[in-house]
Amino acid sequence: MATFKPHVLLVATEVSPFAKVGGLADVVGALAKEFHSLGKGRISVALPRYNDVDRFLASQNLTIDKREELTISIGHQSITGAIEHFSYKGIDIYLIDQPHYFKRNGIYFDETYKIDYADNLERMTFFTKFVFEALKAIDLKVDIIHAHDWQCGLFPFYLKSLYKMDGFYKNTKSVFTIHNLSYQGIFSVEQYGILGVDWKYFTINGLEFYGHINLLKAGINFADMITVVSETYAKEIQSPEFGNGLEGIIREKATSGQLIGIMNGVDYEEWNPENDIYLPIKYNSKNLDQKKNLKLAYLKEKGIADPDPNRPLLGMVSRLVDQKGLDILLDIIPALMEQGIYLTILGQGKEEYEIKLKDFARHYHPNMMVSITFDIAESHKIIASSDMLLVPSRFEPAGLTQLYAMSYGTIPIVRKTGGLADSVTHGKTGFVFEPYTPEALLSIVSQAIATYKQNRSAWEKLMHNAMKEDFGWRKSALKYIEIYKQLMQTQ
Repeated sequence: MATFKPHVLLVATEVSPFAKVGGLADVVGALAKEFHSLGKGRISVALPRYNDVDRFLASQNLTIDKREELTISIGHQSITGAIEHFSYKGIDIYLIDQPHYFKRNGIYFDETYKIDYADNLERMTFFTKFVFEALKAIDLKVDIIHAHDWQCGLFPFYLKSLYKMDGFYKNTKSVFTIHNLSYQGIFSVEQYGILGVDWKYFTINGLEFYGHINLLKAGINFADMITVVSETYAKEIQSPEFGNGLEGIIREKATSGQLIGIMNGVDYEEWNPENDIYLPIKYNSKNLDQKKNLKLAYLKEKGIADPDPNRPLLGMVSRLVDQKGLDILLDIIPALMEQGIYLTILGQGKEEYEIKLKDFARHYHPNMMVSITFDIAESHKIIASSDMLLVPSRFEPAGLTQLYAMSYGTIPIVRKTGGLADSVTHGKTGFVFEPYTPEALLSIVSQAIATYKQNRSAWEKLMHNAMKEDFGWRKSALKYIEIYKQLMQTQ
């Protein structure tokens, strides 16, 4: 019997290292890399050609080797674009080039004004429909279309509607991965004409959501298999607390065996204290003194002339939004600073949180440091230099920073939710609390600080345990391959 080797097309609106806004890009990029290295099939990736992609191509001296233009209809308009190909580390990358839709100051919203693009439904409809038409134009048959998040929710939908009777896609199946259920892609019903489909799909079992179009719901309702980014999150989103109004259809999918949780992984080529390109001092589990030296170097760089090596450094690398636990953290910062710590926070988000954090940093200068930005180099430095990493999320589909932290021997302090619950073991690899209250957070952080200061042997054991954990992509990639295999057997 021939070995099953599917051709999988990953479709996403951001993919590392070509274009990135958040963790979605890291996940899709790392997944493609791991699939390719496993050699269990052919992997291709499709994404829009943004300005960021142009910059990446130029920086790596990469050139487009194939380009094909075609015109498609979106609503009442005819729009011309092109599908372009280049190869990156053995993976086929397909870019959808349409300057009006994709050559903008930001991927999802205008970076200057922080406002979503008014034509996002039109942009995502164009991307989806163009991929379907372009694959036919270049005669590229794929077995599986694996789409990610609401921006690509139309891929499973179009496969079962617009392209249902198209012989080219007769044997193509879809997988839809939800990275965060709270972002759903909801649009006014007045824009329905853009989609180019019959009104029969605007129902509770289709795209309709309280009188609006919901692209995430489209992906969930029409995909052959739905995955979410951790096992605990797969259970949580079946409840009203985490389901964001979609818990009913999520439960139906779980009951019919169409929902599975697969934990995100870490790309250890990038997140490794032994060879991290952003660190002035490298280390591993055998020379943890170098981690302490790295911490001291980091604190000096931040303006602390004579840092105390025995004073713990707590770090946080996060979007500064409600989901990430900023409200309960802000309540306890004075009590934390009284315990003799250094605190460094990197992130951007809600203006209210940014202002409060900057005020605290001024008040507790120089022992509290805040950088309101996103900086890859700084995120590596904080995760590596800190003794503990704060991840007090209200909910967390998967979480990546706690996984990065463990590989650096930085002890995560996390809330028992989603991927945090699946990846951190209290007392073994980190500290875990459950009630979402300032009191519970203060109690667990105080416990961690006390352990650090008073029981060095216990602390070092935590560090060694954390650094031994393996959250590489291989296990997860093999689970995805198993899903593809099952889908191809149900022709």
